[in-house]
Amino acid sequence: MRWLGALLLVGACGGIGLAKTGSLRRRIALLDGLCEKLRQLQTELLQRNPPLPDLLEQLEQPALAENVRRGMTMGQAAKPLLQRLEGELPKTAQTLEQLCCSLGRYDSSTQAQACAHALQQLQEQRDTLSRELAEKGNLYRTVPLAFGLMAALAVL
Repeated sequence: MRWLGALLLVGACGGIGLAKTGSLRRRIALLDGLCEKLRQLQTELLQRNPPLPDLLEQLEQPALAENVRRGMTMGQAAKPLLQRLEGELPKTAQTLEQLCCSLGRYDSSTQAQACAHALQQLQEQRDTLSRELAEKGNLYRTVPLAFGLMAALAVL
């Protein structure tokens, strides 16, 4: 029974470290996806300048497009999405909220500049998370596992 407890303790501690690195990887992937969408948005604004609801549908955001068509501002339409994002990436949510204040209000070149600024900030956030994963990823995995092993040895 002690062995089973020790094994569960080591496994739980190792799982904590893996969860931390997994969370960092998910955040990086989310930022990659957001950067790609912003690049598409910026390109469309500069080249074609379609109406905002049509542009949102092209970016596979039909709920946002429908809310904008109903007369909501982009900031109002994106509020629920930004609130969900705020729990995991607060700086990203703040950056996108600032961008939403520009979308649909100014000419296409000004909106594209706002996209470029937001894209730069998101890329910096992504680079920071990537650096953290590279520098501390092994640490996040091994330290909890080592503490689990020490605690398991103490139990045995």
